[in-house]
Amino acid sequence: MRPARRYGGFTLIEILLALAILAVVMLLLLSAFTGAVRARDILFGRSRDFRQIRLTMDRIGTDLQDAFASSVRQDSGLTCREDRFSGNPAATLVFTAFQLPETDGRRPPADVVKIKYYPKVGADGTTLDLYREESDLPFIGNKIPLREALVAEGLRGFRVELYDGSAWVKEWPSSGKPATSLPAKAAVTLTDGSGNTYRREIPIPLSGQEGVLTYSGRRRPSGP
Repeated sequence: MRPARRYGGFTLIEILLALAILAVVMLLLLSAFTGAVRARDILFGRSRDFRQIRLTMDRIGTDLQDAFASSVRQDSGLTCREDRFSGNPAATLVFTAFQLPETDGRRPPADVVKIKYYPKVGADGTTLDLYREESDLPFIGNKIPLREALVAEGLRGFRVELYDGSAWVKEWPSSGKPATSLPAKAAVTLTDGSGNTYRREIPIPLSGQEGVLTYSGRRRPSGP
């Protein structure tokens, strides 16, 4: 009797085992790829949030360091009010500041502006968007349109504290202070969408000079 001939190839069990091993390997590769994409998105989001916070802090700091108030102009004083929007701390900061006049011809040159930082509830209804509003020639009746710009979005908080020489307060003018007094320094706290908190203290160089600055807001006469 002849022995049975053996043909080349794989048995069904061997094929099923190979497919199972291949499926496990593909699953591991997919998990690694998904994890890498998720890590990249997280790092990108944190980098974007940190850059936004840094730029916003720099912008507010530059504006506040140019802030001034004059005892002869009650409307030149700095004001700060704290509120809460969607459960998040939300301050409104208004002050007068010097700036270099623009010479592009689109707007009248102004070396004094009124600046306002204020939050609005974001499109998602849970976060805050921070806006900056600028008014040219604030001491003169005019019809120059206000300039509003979005400076930060997706925040979980915008808080401002002012130092009155002995303690930090959340609203200004503080009790017993004149309406045109300036705090010695301000502390701005921003909370990003991930809950990370950033705080920066900003000195106000012209604090204490309110009686010296007698800026009226009128244009200087032209000519020699």
